[in-house]
Amino acid sequence: MKKLLIISKDQFGYHTDIFKWCEYLRDEYEIETVTFKGRPKVELSGVKNHYVSNSGKIQIRGLRYILTCLWHILFFKGIILVCHFKECYILKKCFPWKKMILDIRTLGVSKDNNLRKRTDAIIKKNTEKFDYVTIISDGLRKKLSLPEEKSAILPLGADAASKTTKSFDKLRLLYVGTLSNRDIHKTIEGVAIVVNKEKLQNIHYDIIGDGLGNELEELKQLVAEKGIENYVTLHGYIQHNKLQSFLDNCNIGVSFVPVTEYYEYQPVTKSFEYILSGLYTIATNTYSNREIITKENGILIEDTPESFAKAILEIYSRKETIDGKVISSTLQEYKWENLVNNKLKPILDNYCKKQNQ
Repeated sequence: MKKLLIISKDQFGYHTDIFKWCEYLRDEYEIETVTFKGRPKVELSGVKNHYVSNSGKIQIRGLRYILTCLWHILFFKGIILVCHFKECYILKKCFPWKKMILDIRTLGVSKDNNLRKRTDAIIKKNTEKFDYVTIISDGLRKKLSLPEEKSAILPLGADAASKTTKSFDKLRLLYVGTLSNRDIHKTIEGVAIVVNKEKLQNIHYDIIGDGLGNELEELKQLVAEKGIENYVTLHGYIQHNKLQSFLDNCNIGVSFVPVTEYYEYQPVTKSFEYILSGLYTIATNTYSNREIITKENGILIEDTPESFAKAILEIYSRKETIDGKVISSTLQEYKWENLVNNKLKPILDNYCKKQNQ
């Protein structure tokens, strides 16, 4: 059986992509992971996890992690998939003959332009140390100027978390995600326009998530100021395994990120999850969203309250023509099982062949 070692600082089970890769690779690969541990363990049969304690000062944690990775790499005979972190170049530098693929899920998304540039420069420099790179989108591959012969696109995936038949008589909007740096206040202001000015009452908006600062309380205050407490509910953070009822009951997904240069090519996980679950999706008009949003599954908007409100009204005006089954059918290629079988497995197999030539 083929062997695969996955190195990631994210604890196993708390990074959806890695967990799903393992779930659909484990029949063909003996899989091991090296990750930090700071949360309850998540187990998956066929996957052997090696944990590194995240206790102590950050420098001690980092050194402990690097040394543990090097130890497991030393004795490992198979493909090594390294999920990018700042110091990952050390692994390849110490073992230049080992088969290693570097995977990149994101570039810098900080609002601080200088910090974002430094982050991207580090990622770019690290890609040069590895023989092969997988990256989440073609837009990010071009941004890093990665040669096509030494890189491959490994997109985001999702599963159909809800299979309920969606009715659009009442619009039930759902946002799930961070409240930091996403300008979610604009979506609330858009709902206020719809309710207060356009007098559309047949609507409710559930917002699930929290921020790094005081965003949750600030948004609650905004809802009160707009007088739309009966139409918008801020739930705060809810564990992923408790979101089922929201995905079952809601019919419109909100995939809202600012339309900026640094979000332009960054795929939004929730866009895939909403659509595969049959939610018609309001998504900001970024390059990545344009690649997947069609008239059958959603609508593209600018990142303004007015554009958000206009989208809600347009959806309501043609609610009789929207079909949840059609929505979910538009992104079947991005279901995790299909993505692993049609994208990741060929990438690993082709890389093995190249290395053996």
